[in-house]
Amino acid sequence: MNRLRSWACRLLVRIAGRLVPSSQKQNWDLDYAGPLWEFTLEAAARGTADSQFALQAHTRRALRSVFQLRFGSEEALEHKLAILGHPYLPLGLSGALLLALVIHSTALAHITQLARSLPYKNPETIVVLAQGPPVFGVRFGFRERELEALRTRQEKVENIAAYYWGYVFFRSERSAKDILAAEVTPEFFDVLGVVPRKGKSIGGSEEFVATYDFWERELRNPKDQPREATDSENQTAENQSDASIGRSYEIAGHPMRLAGILPRRFSFLSAPISVFVAAAPQPPVAGREWWLNLRGAVARLRPGVTPENASKDLRQALVDASIARQNFRVAVSPIADLVQRPLWSYFNDLFLALCAVLLWAAFGVFRDRRAGMPYLLTLRFWGFFFVKCLLPLLALIVVMLEYTSAMRLGVTGGMPRGAGQLAIWHYAGIVLILIWAWRDQPDRCRVCLERMRKPMRIGIPGDILLDTAGEEVMCPRGHGSVYTSQSVHGSDLSDRWMGFP
Repeated sequence: MNRLRSWACRLLVRIAGRLVPSSQKQNWDLDYAGPLWEFTLEAAARGTADSQFALQAHTRRALRSVFQLRFGSEEALEHKLAILGHPYLPLGLSGALLLALVIHSTALAHITQLARSLPYKNPETIVVLAQGPPVFGVRFGFRERELEALRTRQEKVENIAAYYWGYVFFRSERSAKDILAAEVTPEFFDVLGVVPRKGKSIGGSEEFVATYDFWERELRNPKDQPREATDSENQTAENQSDASIGRSYEIAGHPMRLAGILPRRFSFLSAPISVFVAAAPQPPVAGREWWLNLRGAVARLRPGVTPENASKDLRQALVDASIARQNFRVAVSPIADLVQRPLWSYFNDLFLALCAVLLWAAFGVFRDRRAGMPYLLTLRFWGFFFVKCLLPLLALIVVMLEYTSAMRLGVTGGMPRGAGQLAIWHYAGIVLILIWAWRDQPDRCRVCLERMRKPMRIGIPGDILLDTAGEEVMCPRGHGSVYTSQSVHGSDLSDRWMGFP
């Protein structure tokens, strides 16, 4: 055991010696790896009394001294400040974060899906129906008798379908979990103009259709046909029946058969729905609880009909049926606007933030040019400021759109509960990034872009009337300095770059 301890102490001291800064290497070797260390090792090898305690104590002192020299000395502190002040550090960290987010999100799969055209037939004619007061954007769905009244008006819209989604328990041989399931009326897929790529649509209350991603993740048997590479492959493979179709699974406590698999790109109102089942009859509710069990509605506008005209006509249908609610209106919203509006809203915030950054950078270029700074150095300095803002702002947008529910819509197309809080955090993140970049920029060298340090105090603020007082920081490479005045006298020179020849 003593030999093992001696060998471990010898190894630790040898490793510690390699970590000592080169400027302190000679003195450290003399103190901790010199004659005293060799004498301690020899005494431990002879088994001298208390030699093991002395060996361990010497090793601990050697390790503490290495840690102090490596991280606590002036040379180590200067090295740390040089790393923290290097211009590549903020760019590298934000760029690495952005790249990691892009890779982890599978090349921005959610943003790409929302940005391209909707996977419906003639999506420009599909609208989402809702009702509610004209203030605050409150949206409610419809009861069954209200939907029946709306279906009597076919002059403006056609094929009104109802839907609702919620979490249900799903069980299969592979897993058991809660999934998001949508209850839809038989006209739902006809309104959207979507047909299952495999199998058929819902044919009864004991059948369901699954989205492609859910089928591939939970239902597809490894022995089934391999996954197609793209959606543009031949129709024979697209319509080929799959071995999983017809299998029975437990959904919401009831056995149901898989009837079909929807196309790969299909989604509805940006909600991550896994399966679609036939809608059950609405249970009766008390008059004061009319808002329970409401369902969303989707329809197609007839050619030449605008959403405003359809809204008035559908509202009149409810009035004629004597079931219209006072001060309510029927909102008719194009589905493309509902799905893509949050996406463009967040990118519009990014655009406005970058415009503010560009304006400030342009002002900085104008001010520095008037002060006599070279043109290329000025562009490089403020270009660094723009990129320093751009990368973290892009990372923030990716986090909001790919990893939060900021893009998820409610049943009637409005924002679900809690989405407003995410918007607040989004704006707070933008403000924090801009403030950090704005405060960091004046402390950068105009030539090498490193953070300036080695502050020098000039005078004492308030000690002598009209006396110059302030602080001057210098570039660690000697390119120049910036003086910040803390008194009235000399304030015209405050925050100005003074280059050294």
